[in-house]
Amino acid sequence: MTTAATRFDSFNIHTTSYKSVGSHAIEVNLLVPKALKSGKAPLHVKFHGGGLVVGTAMYPDWVAAWVIPFCLRNNAVTILPNYRLLPESNGKDIMEDLSDFWKWFDNDLTAFAKSHLPEVELDFDHVLVSGESAGGLLALQSAIHNRQNKFKAILGQYPMTSYLRRDGLGNIAMGQPVPGPEKIEQHLATMKPGVVVSSASPSDIPITRMMLGTALAGQGRWKEFFGDAPDLLPMTAVDEVNSLPPILILHGEQDSAVNVDDSRAFAEKAKGKGEVNLVVRPGDHGFDVELNEDDEPWLKDALQWVEGKWLS
Repeated sequence: MTTAATRFDSFNIHTTSYKSVGSHAIEVNLLVPKALKSGKAPLHVKFHGGGLVVGTAMYPDWVAAWVIPFCLRNNAVTILPNYRLLPESNGKDIMEDLSDFWKWFDNDLTAFAKSHLPEVELDFDHVLVSGESAGGLLALQSAIHNRQNKFKAILGQYPMTSYLRRDGLGNIAMGQPVPGPEKIEQHLATMKPGVVVSSASPSDIPITRMMLGTALAGQGRWKEFFGDAPDLLPMTAVDEVNSLPPILILHGEQDSAVNVDDSRAFAEKAKGKGEVNLVVRPGDHGFDVELNEDDEPWLKDALQWVEGKWLS
């Protein structure tokens, strides 16, 4: 089984940008199995988590160990985009990035991939979209707003389906006390007008940014910076669509960052619009990161379900 330090050892990595905001380019990465030399390759788009406040696409610690063999055995090309982050940007900006990413995916990905993989054909008929936490929000929003009938399946790991908040979760998040309002004010005081942040690796920056999202949720201010329009969140945006691709949601019963009841509520809303497979297991936020599907029959079953939808 891979460790965080070896997550990407079996892949060639190719990096470009899918858009620019002023002079700031927003990065997108391709993970290509080293064994993939020719033929047709299904596509896997993965959005990173971090509460829409922190995170970066190539941060290996947030890529679950089971994702690697899952992609390798299917010779899948995985596309990992960044996007603008709160509070320097807002929810409308992030949804604009999401839309622009999918335009790049449709119009420019093939040419970029051909420059590195001349013998490989990208299979746009078999697209899986996934994401953990905030990345799950973006995966679901992709299906709801962009191309709900063109994805084969969605995989959300403890996805944010509603706004980030602490209702019913207490004062401890993933083993750490929820910061006070001073953390928010300290960060806001450092912000420079016009500066865009689209990548913030937890390993490269002070823990204060990692705690910022928790503080925004704990102090009831996350929505202040994200926005509250119904189309920004899967929980309310799903009301406006008639159909969805098959959706697998994995969530920990004791999740102290994203309430499992949100996944239950979303699944109830979505089940009339498509297949929804909600799997709730014991554990906190990120409970599956070090799991191997061969050691977890429930995980093997869930992945076989979504794999069948993706590749059918």
